[in-house]
Amino acid sequence: MIQASLKTPRAIRLLRQLIDSGELDRETLARELVTEPRRIEAYAGGTREMPLDRQLCLALLVIERVPALARQGHALRGQVIAAIAFASHDIITDAAPRTFARGR
Repeated sequence: MIQASLKTPRAIRLLRQLIDSGELDRETLARELVTEPRRIEAYAGGTREMPLDRQLCLALLVIERVPALARQGHALRGQVIAAIAFASHDIITDAAPRTFARGR
């Protein structure tokens, strides 16, 4: 089992958990994430950064097919969506209505 620290990105920790659990083999993961098995190895080994689009695919795959890891999949999906929104500068601020008018 590969040890993961808190500094290890969430996607890589989830990928390693998925591999270690034996739920999906590397070839299946590669096919589902639309990449080559050697890239899966590079992502899991930390020698290559996993792009956001592949992280989103990983999150959705885990949510759909691995109930034991679905919670981590949802957390990763939320993180990736936030990162994509930040990168595109489309941060949604609809949490509170804008009321800056002062009463006299």
